[in-house]
Amino acid sequence: MIIIYGYATRNTEDTTGFIQLILPGNNPLLLLYPKSLISWDTKKHIIQIGNNYFSPEKIKIQTNEMQVDLQLVNNQVIKTFRNSMGYHYFIPNLPCYHSVMNRSHLVSGEIYYQDNSYSLNSDWGYWEKNWGTSFPENYCWIHAVDPKNEQVSLLFSTAEIKWLGKSFKRHLGHIRLGEREIDLRELKGFTLEILLLTHNNHVIRISSNKIHIDISITIQYKAILKGPVEGNLSRDILHHTDATIDVFITENEMTSMYRMIGNYENICSGAKA
Repeated sequence: MIIIYGYATRNTEDTTGFIQLILPGNNPLLLLYPKSLISWDTKKHIIQIGNNYFSPEKIKIQTNEMQVDLQLVNNQVIKTFRNSMGYHYFIPNLPCYHSVMNRSHLVSGEIYYQDNSYSLNSDWGYWEKNWGTSFPENYCWIHAVDPKNEQVSLLFSTAEIKWLGKSFKRHLGHIRLGEREIDLRELKGFTLEILLLTHNNHVIRISSNKIHIDISITIQYKAILKGPVEGNLSRDILHHTDATIDVFITENEMTSMYRMIGNYENICSGAKA
């Protein structure tokens, strides 16, 4: 289940606030709200859109066709916005900034949509934030968790960034394995390949001086979400939900493997088929 909410600064007055939802077996649902119905608390990360309420501890959505009442507990909070972008966070006027707010949390509650109902009882979730005016034109993004171990997770993104009339490629991310964290920004001698082996199997191959990482993505479900373009919520984004993510880490001639479940977007012109 995916819930995306926020506001688009350059949409018309009556389509500024938005809520996007993906529920199992359903097409994405996009709800739009006028600017007058939006309020927020930036310090507490609380936003209210009409009768709908979002915070790090609670999500409540009420419409004619949907009711969502979720509680988020055991938040594994990352307290600094700079956790995923590093020093790029300080570059002014980038089109997009990114931060992981919670590495993981437990979600409980009920969702009613049309004739379907879903009950969650301490299911895994996580929370991230994007802000700016546009997603990068070319990028690859993946987030995955081990459903059996909240201490194991993956975040990776590579993107072509345009700034002051120039463009450059950068990557960010980390692999968390219990107490150990591999910061992908800090790898020395970094090389990257994105291989499109088949239409539903992609591989991200990361190599450095001391470690080799293969991220194998098996795609199952596809959905079209709306993303921002210069402050307008107008770009179609192909999003893959519930992908099987196998991570192979080779170092010191030893290979370990981790199976995760995650979400994946690949809008990257540099991928090889």
